Amino acid sequence: MMEKFEVGRFEVFTLALSEIMSNWNKIATEELKPYGLKGGYVVYLIALFKAPHGLTAANLSQMCNRDKAEVSRAVKALELKEFVIRTNTTSTGYRASISLTQKGREVTHSLRERVKLVVEKGGEGLSDSERDIFYNSLEIISKNLKVISEEGLE
Repeated sequence: MMEKFEVGRFEVFTLALSEIMSNWNKIATEELKPYGLKGGYVVYLIALFKAPHGLTAANLSQMCNRDKAEVSRAVKALELKEFVIRTNTTSTGYRASISLTQKGREVTHSLRERVKLVVEKGGEGLSDSERDIFYNSLEIISKNLKVISEEGLE
């Protein structure tokens, strides 16, 4: 007799997150295509937009939950496209303050508006209370999984 397959929470959670990230990456890639940048750079631009006085690569790495090598590559690409500038550089540039140029601020402002629209459309059909519960739940799950990833399971 064949066993009935039931889709459980793990499958729904894993598949939904994977699908959300895949679709988000496609959208971000399309939004940054006109600028010759990778979709993954949206997160750096928005983080820098929120920090008008600049961030170090280490700060950016931590805020965006990306490794330092990836941040370094992204900053270099953003620098070449004149979206960011490094100031207070040391001999290695590691402790430099990275901030958006005027061009970077203008483009990121426009991107933020597009991201808001994407999030709005993505949440269509949810009431305000459902949306609040969803984001609160998502934050709790994220924090719990972070602890498990750092400390392991009991």
